[in-house]
Amino acid sequence: MRCNHSLSSFCAAVLILIATACNKPEANNNKINIGPPRAAAAAYDYNADTSLYKDTVFTNYFKRQTGLIAGDAAFSVPQNNGKSMWLFGDSYIDNYDPVTATVPCLFQVRNCGLLMDIANPAVQTTYTGIASPPSYFHLGTDNSYWFWPGAGYTINDTMVIFLERLHSTGNGPFDFAVVDSNYIAKVPVANPSLVSYQVQGSHNGIDFTKSVINDPSFCGFTMIYGIKTNGFGNDVFLARFPSDNVNGLWQYYTDNGWVNDPALAKAIYSEFTSSFYVVKVKEKYVMISTEFSVGCDQGKNVYVSVSNNPYGPFTNHHSVWQVDDTLNGHYPMFYMAMAHPEFDNGHNQLLITYCINGYGNCVSTCINNRMDPNTYRPKAIRVGYKKIDPSL
Repeated sequence: MRCNHSLSSFCAAVLILIATACNKPEANNNKINIGPPRAAAAAYDYNADTSLYKDTVFTNYFKRQTGLIAGDAAFSVPQNNGKSMWLFGDSYIDNYDPVTATVPCLFQVRNCGLLMDIANPAVQTTYTGIASPPSYFHLGTDNSYWFWPGAGYTINDTMVIFLERLHSTGNGPFDFAVVDSNYIAKVPVANPSLVSYQVQGSHNGIDFTKSVINDPSFCGFTMIYGIKTNGFGNDVFLARFPSDNVNGLWQYYTDNGWVNDPALAKAIYSEFTSSFYVVKVKEKYVMISTEFSVGCDQGKNVYVSVSNNPYGPFTNHHSVWQVDDTLNGHYPMFYMAMAHPEFDNGHNQLLITYCINGYGNCVSTCINNRMDPNTYRPKAIRVGYKKIDPSL
């Protein structure tokens, strides 16, 4: 789970509850109900631009038995070679037991990459690092600091990925705090194992890792979205920088246009959640958010809002999905809904994934220190464009 790096009471509460959910201290042998499509299969048109359904085929691409087994976040960075790099936070690697179909209850790396072929998503390669633990993104020798990957983009022959940096605050495995989001990873498309790092200054405490849009209409700029706590949820901010030079001049959106001082940035959207993602669909900009959830049986909705401009206003806020991954009638903690438009099925349907993270105190999921990895794998849905906005 992600949280913006301002250590507000909102964030502190989220981190405490997430730690409890991630620990998965109890036991259960039941399987998750991933749910049928929202209409009877015999009568449902899966090719319509008004369709809405769980994409079980794509969800199953994450049901791996080697390399990456399970993880959260699931950002994707499309490359210019027909592949896309998926980026995960805390992850399970090469520890699947095919006899019991389980993994240990605790992950062993802080992040990893999964390179996926866009035309044939079953063709995949897991990327980890050489440190101990072998996280894909790792800098220095102090393991009390680590990265969670955020959004990114590809420019020419290089992926540019924005990172959150975290720090251990105690002896427990879930005693941690977000430090900053100033680090950038650069990854060659031709050799994703070679990762280099750059560090920028603070953007007035705004966590610019949430989503990136690189579009020709931006005249050489890349748009990036970030969040900052407002004491009751988060505000969303927009910045831009030269696409071919992420270390060039950053500018921040205000009501009066673009400015160089991040302290003058104007919030373009606010909601009581920490999960935001913005994607361009045709000529519209779609804000995707999740209903607040830090435990079982809490928020269930994936929301969208739509704008004609990257800076908003975002209107027509409505739910396009309710999580259906129930276990014994209970709903999981869920978060981080984001879009992957490069995986276009040709039917004007947007691929969105969201993360689940166990069932907290509602249902036990860990038995004899083993658990079903499906309680910590991304789930995929397809949302017809007209479910997002009738004008699409």
